[in-house]
Amino acid sequence: MKNILILFFYIVIISTMSYFINQKIGKYIYVYEVESYWDPLKKQPRQKRRYVGKKDAATGEVITPRKGFVPRSAQDFGHIYLLRHIAQRIGLIEVIQKSFPELTRELLALSMYQVLEAKPLYLCKPWAEVTYLKDPIELSSQRISRIVEELGKVQEVREKFFAEWTHMQKGIRAIIFDITSLSSYSTLLEYLEWGYNRDGEKLPQVNLGLIVGEPRGLPLAYRVYPGSIADVSTLKNIIVLLEYLGVKEFTFILDRGFYSAANIQEMGREKIQFVMPLSFSTALASRLISKHRAALQSPLQGFYYKGRPMFHVKEEVQINDTAVHAHVFHDERRKADEMEHLMRRIVDIEALVQGKEFRRAEDVQAYMEQVFPRSVHLFDLTREEEGFRLIRKAKAISRLMNRMRKTILITNNPALEREELLNLYRRKDVLEKMFETIKNELEGGRLKISSREAMEGRLFLTYLSLILYSELSRVMKEKDLYRSYTVSEVLFELKKLRAVTLNNGKVYLTELSKKQRMLFENFEVPIPVRT
Repeated sequence: MKNILILFFYIVIISTMSYFINQKIGKYIYVYEVESYWDPLKKQPRQKRRYVGKKDAATGEVITPRKGFVPRSAQDFGHIYLLRHIAQRIGLIEVIQKSFPELTRELLALSMYQVLEAKPLYLCKPWAEVTYLKDPIELSSQRISRIVEELGKVQEVREKFFAEWTHMQKGIRAIIFDITSLSSYSTLLEYLEWGYNRDGEKLPQVNLGLIVGEPRGLPLAYRVYPGSIADVSTLKNIIVLLEYLGVKEFTFILDRGFYSAANIQEMGREKIQFVMPLSFSTALASRLISKHRAALQSPLQGFYYKGRPMFHVKEEVQINDTAVHAHVFHDERRKADEMEHLMRRIVDIEALVQGKEFRRAEDVQAYMEQVFPRSVHLFDLTREEEGFRLIRKAKAISRLMNRMRKTILITNNPALEREELLNLYRRKDVLEKMFETIKNELEGGRLKISSREAMEGRLFLTYLSLILYSELSRVMKEKDLYRSYTVSEVLFELKKLRAVTLNNGKVYLTELSKKQRMLFENFEVPIPVRT
């Protein structure tokens, strides 16, 4: 009986208890009355809040709002405002509207979500609820799946988009093309095949080829290949695609995986200028390094490139009756760094192998490949009473050291000077960063799909977000913002600017900070107006 009375008085006290709290948004302080009550269904105390007014900073007086001026919601605003303006400025929204008029809002929201969050698509709905999108959009997991499937089925519309988007990019002077691997656990996708996996994963894969236009550094189009297709066999079709897209008089920037005599002859036949590294596994590369070893250490061949001393020699060579110019570069400072790293790894792996017990030589080699990839050919393996021991191969290690920080670039353009040639080739770093971005958006770099249509649709969404991310990155590099921020830090700073919606439907923004103003100005985006 005593316990029942205590519970009764507790409920009475709780049901009549109320107090006030202050919440600061921007430079203003808003006052709420919090009332506690007993929920008889859940049998626990609960709270409800009522907006009282805004506190005067000078007097501390609470100013009661007029009817309809009660905050209803506060949503993240600044980061999506930036992306929307960038998409408008580069023409992305216009091309989406032309190609996908009924899905424009959804595709724009999904592509911005991937840039801002880099999370699985099924988490888009809760993100949309706390983000200011002007008009509500249905982005449930089921709706997104239908959009992805629909995108994957309309190949001709995607091709139309590529053509419209490429036509909008004026002044294309160079084309960067490369391929990456996308692994998957799926057993239902016919494009998944075993092949050379660039991430070293033991999974079937599809290969994604991406075309980037310079100097803007924006993705133009992409192609998907079965996982077993080698890089070298894709180039001819890419040349046909570029012709369809209307890209003419450009320089191809390619990686060493595309080197072949057939590709060089094909580009010569099509009168396409190119820049491509020569693989060190070729006899021509070995001859060039051996022939110019002394010259690559001569002060007569030295020059400065972006603050670093380098050495350079140039020679005209023949590749299956095709004349090309081979430029050999050597960076002595980086060679010293690489040699130190190599010797440390050699000493470490020798100690590791001697400190472990192995039954077979094959076990030792597998362990070496895991700890120090491609190190097996640098050692001979001997068995002793206490176990296996590694013996260094002097010639193999010397050959590796001789190649360190040497780059051989071949081109069919005799007018390209050494600095311009290096500038062009190093633009391929842009594409490598794009591949990293793609894999970050694909949940660990793996495609989680069950059909060809789902794969195509998912990659198209990733491609759209990559366009936005690439433009963000381009401006940051141009304005030297990377010195102080990463892309994620810029977006997080702008996310703090929020849109507060009142009960009467009006919207106002929280206080704009100096950092946020500076970022909007650097991106040449209008300062948002506080209403």
